[in-house]
Amino acid sequence: MTRDAGLLFDCGALPLAVPPPAPQRPGSVRQVSQELELGRAAEHLVCADLLLGGWSAFHTAQGMAYDLAVDVGGRVIRVQVKATLHPRHPQPNMRANPAYFFGIRRAGRGAARVYRHDEFDVYALVALDRRLIGYFAKAELPTQLITLRIPGGRYGLGGKGEREFEGASFGRALAVMHELAKPRDHDVIQTA
Repeated sequence: MTRDAGLLFDCGALPLAVPPPAPQRPGSVRQVSQELELGRAAEHLVCADLLLGGWSAFHTAQGMAYDLAVDVGGRVIRVQVKATLHPRHPQPNMRANPAYFFGIRRAGRGAARVYRHDEFDVYALVALDRRLIGYFAKAELPTQLITLRIPGGRYGLGGKGEREFEGASFGRALAVMHELAKPRDHDVIQTA
């Protein structure tokens, strides 16, 4: 299998559609929800991407505020994985190009819980149909909804919530985290 232009896997070698869940038979063991299965698939995909990229990545226990931990020079970087199965049209009645949408400020079933500001460091946004991953420092995403454009699509000028998969590597997210954590000249209080 060859790795194509930043993709984790050769897209031609993997199915692009997720098969529908098998029907339940009476008396059979209850299956896990498709939403949970897709989330787990995304976590495994991100972990594999990080490991193949030379990072020390680990899954966390169920119920933790973040999904993966990455050891970066003795410091633990906490990664929250968000996934979507396929692109959607933002306004179906208009001629807008589809894109991937990620609700990033809430967690849990029905998005009932709001994340605290200190729960994790990096988002890994995953488009499962194309096996694409974009890494972003939590501090650089200012809104509740982030849009990632489909690679190769034609789009107009984007808003503050639009991003690209291209160039959104884990290393770039770490650099942005480091840059945003630096005190600015106007933030430093001078004492005499």
